[in-house]
Amino acid sequence: MLLIASTLAVIGLVVFQLKWMRHSRELSEEIFNQRVCMAVCATVEDYGGGMLCTKTAAQPSCHAGVAVANSAAELASDTAFHNSLRQSLDFYQIGLDYSLSFSADSVQESCSKGIYQCQVPLPVDSTAQTAFMQVNFPDRQTFMLEKMHFMVTATILILLFTAAVLLFANWSLLKQKRLLETNMDFFNNMAHEFRTPLTNVGLAVNMLGKKHQELKDNPFVDIVRRENARLQAQVERVLHLARVENGDYSLQKERLNLKSLLASVCHDMAMQIERSGATVSLDEAPDSYEVYGDRLHLSNVFRNLLDNALKYACDKPHIRISAQEHRRGILIQVQDNGVGIPASQCGLIFEKFQRAGQGDLHEQKGFGLGLAYVKSMVELHKGFVRVFSEVNKGSRFEVYLPFI
Repeated sequence: MLLIASTLAVIGLVVFQLKWMRHSRELSEEIFNQRVCMAVCATVEDYGGGMLCTKTAAQPSCHAGVAVANSAAELASDTAFHNSLRQSLDFYQIGLDYSLSFSADSVQESCSKGIYQCQVPLPVDSTAQTAFMQVNFPDRQTFMLEKMHFMVTATILILLFTAAVLLFANWSLLKQKRLLETNMDFFNNMAHEFRTPLTNVGLAVNMLGKKHQELKDNPFVDIVRRENARLQAQVERVLHLARVENGDYSLQKERLNLKSLLASVCHDMAMQIERSGATVSLDEAPDSYEVYGDRLHLSNVFRNLLDNALKYACDKPHIRISAQEHRRGILIQVQDNGVGIPASQCGLIFEKFQRAGQGDLHEQKGFGLGLAYVKSMVELHKGFVRVFSEVNKGSRFEVYLPFI
C-alpha cells in the first residue's frame, strides 16, 4: 500500500512539474513577444517620426509613418534602420540574429510562428501604399530553451532526488517488515520450543513430590517449581505478544464482574503477597461494574500490575486497588508506594524489552514484556493504560475498560 501511494505521489509530482514548466514556457514566450513588439515599434517610431501602435489578440501591430525610405525594398536594406532595430532589441535583452522582410499581405498567427510584423504605411508616391514588415528569429526556439535550461535541470534533479528518497524509504520499510516477520517467527519458534521442556519439568517436579513425600516441602524443589512457573509465564507473554502483532489473535470475551475479577486475582497471588509482607487493600467496587472481556487475559493484566508493585516496593509494600466510573467505562487504579519511575521513562515502559533504569530496578528479574503485554491486551479490549509516578513516591497505574 505504501509503495503504491509513493508511486502515485511521484506521478502526481511529475504531472504538476510538467504543467508548471509548460505554464512557465508560455509566460516566457509572452514576455518575449511583448519585448519584440516594443522593440520593433520603438524602431519604427524613431525612424519614421511618429507612431500609432495597437495590439490585437492574434498579433502585435504597429502603424507608423516612415519618412526616410520611399519603398519597402529601401527600408529593408537601410543600414540606419537595421542599426536602430538592433539597438532596440539589445535594449530589451534580445540578442538574437533576425531577418527582415516585407510583404503586401499579413501573416496570420505570426507570433505563434516566431514571426513578428508591423504594418508600415509608405509614402504616397511609392509603388505600394502599405507594407507589412516582418521580423523573423531563426534561433528563437533555442533561445527559449536556454532561458529555461536552469528550470528544467532543477526540476529533473528535484524529481530524481524525490524518487530516490521514496525508493529508499520503501526499501527500508520493506527491510524492516521482513526483519519483523523474522523476529516474530523466531519468538514463536522459541516459545514453542521452550514450552514443551518447561511443561515436562513441571510435571516431573510434581511427580517427584508425590512419590517422595519428604521432598514435597523441600526448599530446593520449591525453587525449581517456582522458577519453572515464572519462566512458563514469560514464554506465554512472548506467545501472546507475537500473536497480537501478527494480527491472528482473538479474545474469548464474556460478561465479567469487575469486583469478582479483582478479588480472584488477589486470591491467586495470596502466597506471593504474604511472602513479600505486603498489604493489599481492595476498595469495594459496586457489583454493577461489568465489562465484556477475556477473563484469562484481563486477570493477567492485573496480575502483572500487582506483581510489579510487589517487586518494586521500597520497604513494606502497600498497594491500593480502586475502581470508579469514568466517562462511559471503568477506571481501575493500582497505587503502590514503590521506588517510582522517572518522568522521562514513563512513556517507554509500555514498549517491549524496555525497563526503567532508575536506581536498582534492573536487579529485579524480567525481560521488559509485562507492561507491553498489559498495554496490548487493554487496547484489544478498546481501553487504555497510563501511569503517573514520581521517584521514591510510588506509582499509580490506571486501566480504563469500557462498560458493556
